[in-house]
Amino acid sequence: MVLEMLDALAKPLSDAFQLVESSIPVTAPAGILLLGLVTGLRHSFEPDHIAAVSAMVASSEKGGKKGGLRSAPILGAIWGVGHTASLFAAGLVVLLLATAVPEWLSARLEFGVGVMLAILAVTTITGWSVGRFFWGIISLNARHRHIHSHGQLVHDHNHNHAHDGGHAHAHKSLIVGIVHGLAGSGALMLFVLPAIHSVPLGLAYIGIFGAGSIAGMAGVSTLLGIPFARLSGNSVKARLVLRYVAGVITLAIGAGLMYEIAAGGQIFQ
Repeated sequence: MVLEMLDALAKPLSDAFQLVESSIPVTAPAGILLLGLVTGLRHSFEPDHIAAVSAMVASSEKGGKKGGLRSAPILGAIWGVGHTASLFAAGLVVLLLATAVPEWLSARLEFGVGVMLAILAVTTITGWSVGRFFWGIISLNARHRHIHSHGQLVHDHNHNHAHDGGHAHAHKSLIVGIVHGLAGSGALMLFVLPAIHSVPLGLAYIGIFGAGSIAGMAGVSTLLGIPFARLSGNSVKARLVLRYVAGVITLAIGAGLMYEIAAGGQIFQ
């Protein structure tokens, strides 16, 4: 239901992109590359991509007006870099083997995107960090020992050093982009590659597609960062409300994605 509503809202923009794509001649390499750029831009506006970046912008630890506006486009661009990197790896395999991505694999990867969105939503709503959790486990074996003496009494104790400095969750954006690049419409994009009989042209197509997705997602995330910067710069309550809204929408999209794929029998067949 949520996915259908978001698709309906994005339909005018999607129709505009499709109109441009249909008017691009693909008989020459230049037309193929231009199609890749436009398709990459359209790809960045898909609901699950916007939901993922909005959750990351909402959970970014760089608060305030300037911090939010500076970190938002960076998060989107890094998402695009991860997205392009995974597409390059998968695209190279497709080009060398002259094959297409199997539907069963694409469905499972898309289901993984739904799981990832659900986890991202929970961490956004609760403020819990998966990275800190694993770092806490690792740091249990990285204690620092100190010995203090007071006359004939000697005190020996261990303690951990915290590494919780503020950051913009760039590593999270990269991972989310990589997962997105291996699934969904990114995988569908690879169906174009078997028709391209030149490996350099195919890789150039992926590169142009990636450039479009990087530019598009940087722009989308910048737009998403504006309300967080303006409404929550001096208000903790407003920031929490925006974070919860982003988390709930992301959770709904992730759950809806998993349900649609599972209900369609594409996972457990």
